[in-house]
Amino acid sequence: MRDRIVKQRAALVLSQPFFGALALRLSLVEDPSCETLWVDGVRLGYNADYVATLDDLELRGALAHEVLHVANGHCWRMGARDQGRWDEACDYAVNPLVLNAQFKLPQGSLLDGRFLGKSAEEIYSMLRQDSADKQRGDRAGRESSQPTQAQASSAPSPVSSRCGEVRQYAGGDAAAVEGEWRVAVSQAAKAAKMRGALPGDLEHLVEAALSPSVDWRAVLHRFASQAATADYSWRAPNRRYLHLGLFLPGLHSEAVGDAVFVRDSSGSVFDETQRQFAAEIVAVHEQLRPARLIVIDCDSRVTQVQVFERDETIDLQPLKGGGGTSFRPPFAWLEREGIEPAFLVYLTDLLGAFPPAAPPYPTLWASVTPLDRVAAPPFGETVPVIV
Repeated sequence: MRDRIVKQRAALVLSQPFFGALALRLSLVEDPSCETLWVDGVRLGYNADYVATLDDLELRGALAHEVLHVANGHCWRMGARDQGRWDEACDYAVNPLVLNAQFKLPQGSLLDGRFLGKSAEEIYSMLRQDSADKQRGDRAGRESSQPTQAQASSAPSPVSSRCGEVRQYAGGDAAAVEGEWRVAVSQAAKAAKMRGALPGDLEHLVEAALSPSVDWRAVLHRFASQAATADYSWRAPNRRYLHLGLFLPGLHSEAVGDAVFVRDSSGSVFDETQRQFAAEIVAVHEQLRPARLIVIDCDSRVTQVQVFERDETIDLQPLKGGGGTSFRPPFAWLEREGIEPAFLVYLTDLLGAFPPAAPPYPTLWASVTPLDRVAAPPFGETVPVIV
């Protein structure tokens, strides 16, 4: 089977140079313990019995599929996510690209129109939300009626990913290997373009692969910390020089004013994202100790306002809302209340009506939509939030 794979890999080099050049970077490993295929950034593992079930075109498509996992950075981005669901999300992300490049996928490959153009992280969140919604529906059904023995014993089994596993690179030089792949993807794309053999929708993949990843939590904390003003003041002389008879100004940090966080409650932000955002709200409060922490829920109107004093324990209430989306009400509410916060952070999908004018305080838009798919807000900073 190794010879078959080598032959189809060579065919990729001739017919689809983008995929072929990248496929040559993966060493082949026969692995009878795996069900189908796997890739980890440097190796491509295969079950010979599974490969024997594929015709040549399906095998070529499966190789292109595995290449796209690495080109997309899937072997470095799983983090603490569930392996099985991550495999599914990655397959949903790359399979349309494989088909659009005129490859044939093995039977049973995962496809869903809902996920077109979305990243693996976005799809993972949607799959997790689907699972949470189903569990809530199942609980509601059990509470409303006693299940029969047959119903209780039959549980839906997860859909397996026919094209294999996306294993995380386990070497100590992960950053270097990932960097090498970024360069390789760029070079392969340029070579394919020169031959007119780079499918159009792969250009976006290449741009995304070359874009540096950003930890939204770090951006959030940096943004919030900048609101803590620090300056030199004579009110607190620098004690380091007092014994020399020198009275020099000391570094004086003023307490942070009100900190405002707005949660988009229109339903466009998934539960897990809301939970992680809530955790960061608490973390920022503990770090900065603002005069007050104000948390506003808003869909097309303000649906809930929670105010916590500096030394108060933060116990956020569940999100309230579910209507349309408008970003104007929270800013209008703050103006009516005469509140000019030190900063405002807004978690949203960035799809709504913005205020007609920028507020006089710093604003950070934490977007659950990738920034290349939405128009930039008319004011403030933006950071993508993908969990």
